[in-house]
Amino acid sequence: MSDGVLTPAQSVLGAIQGIEVANSSITSPQIIGASCGILILLFVIQPLGTSKLASGFAPIVIIWLLFNAAFGIYNLVIFDHSVLKAFSPYFAGEYLVRNGTDGWKSLGGILLVFTGVEAMFADLGAFSMRAIQFSWLCFAFPCLLLAYVGQAAYISINPDAWTNPFFNSVPPGMLYPSLVIAILAAIVASQAMITSTFQ
Repeated sequence: MSDGVLTPAQSVLGAIQGIEVANSSITSPQIIGASCGILILLFVIQPLGTSKLASGFAPIVIIWLLFNAAFGIYNLVIFDHSVLKAFSPYFAGEYLVRNGTDGWKSLGGILLVFTGVEAMFADLGAFSMRAIQFSWLCFAFPCLLLAYVGQAAYISINPDAWTNPFFNSVPPGMLYPSLVIAILAAIVASQAMITSTFQ
C-alpha cells in the first residue's frame, strides 16, 4: 500500500522537476502544485476505467526507453566511457573501501531504481511470464542500463549534474521532448501503480 502512495508521487515529482532544468525561475511550490494536480487527476479518472487510456501507454513507455538508451549511448561516446569499469566487482569494492561511509551513503539513489521497477512490474500482470522475460532482458533492461551508465559518464565530467541526472545529461536540443516523454512515462507508471494498488 505504501508503494502505491509513494511511487506515483515520487515518479511524477521527479519528472516535473525537469522543468527546473528548462527554466530555473520555476519554484518548488509550482513544481509540487503541478505534481499534485497530475496525481489528483489520476485518482479522479481511475473510476472511469483505464482500458481506453491503456492503448496509449505502450508507445509512451517504448519511446521513453528508447530515449533513455539513445541518451546513454550519446553520453558514453561524448563524455566518459571509462565508467563501464563499474561493472567490475573489483572497482565497486574499491569504491566502497576508498569512500567508506560516504560511499555507502551514495548508494541511496538506488532507491529510485527499486521503486521504478516495482511500478513497472505492477503493470505487467496482464502478460505471460515468457513475454515479461523477453521484453525485460531484450529491451527494457538494456535501455535502462545504457541510461544509467550514460548518466554516470556525464556526471563524471559534470559533477554538479547529480542533482537531476536525467535532465542534466540530455543531449543538446532534446530537453523539451525528453521532458514531455518523461512526464508522460511517469503518468503511465503512476497510473499502473495506482490501479494495481487500489483496485
